[in-house]
Amino acid sequence: MKNAIRNTFSLIFGLSIIVAMILSSVQAVVFNHSFYTSLYAKLNLAQVENISQEDLEESIFMMVDYVEGKRDDLNGEITWRSKKQPTFNTKEIRHMKDVRNLWLKAKLVMQVAWGLVLLSVVVLVVINRKQALFDLMLGFKNGLIAITILLVFFGFWWFIDFTGFWTWFHTIVFPGNSDWLLNPATDFMIVICPEQMFSTMVLQIALRFILSFGGLALVLYVLTKIQKDRLDIKRI
Repeated sequence: MKNAIRNTFSLIFGLSIIVAMILSSVQAVVFNHSFYTSLYAKLNLAQVENISQEDLEESIFMMVDYVEGKRDDLNGEITWRSKKQPTFNTKEIRHMKDVRNLWLKAKLVMQVAWGLVLLSVVVLVVINRKQALFDLMLGFKNGLIAITILLVFFGFWWFIDFTGFWTWFHTIVFPGNSDWLLNPATDFMIVICPEQMFSTMVLQIALRFILSFGGLALVLYVLTKIQKDRLDIKRI
């Protein structure tokens, strides 16, 4: 019975830590204002789109803060291409409501995943303190196999055809909804969210996750090696 519980929570740990770290990486990149300011400067977007830097930055900050749940509306005004207008039109606001709902659900999943990570650690330590690190490492290895397959597949797709990958992603998370199909001639949102932004964003999220995951793997490896050496010494 104990072995079944250990195997179950080892697997829960491995899968939950992956979900938690991926969504935490998304949160760290997507809601970081400096990510957008540095990208816009690199693209020289304000000059290209004939809009002030202030309007440009206020628009994207308003949008990401709304998605994060820090504000309740998308009401604003900009001067774009020498014309004063509302920052976002009705279609864009509808789409961002969908994005906000999606993120709030993802955030809940992230919090639950971190809770399961903590619960798994506690359960495994209580059941068998000496073997807990090995059980965690086993779950981590199983999770590593799963995420490696996903990263290789989606990473290759992202590299050879980001537009196709991004279109597929939207059709999956917004089924039967075409509000995400925006027109750069009339929809300001697509202007402040160019394709380069999303490709850079996905890359930074992946790199942040890989570094975090790799760091945790190193820590677990060192701790399990120390624990193994201690157990071997006690047997002698």
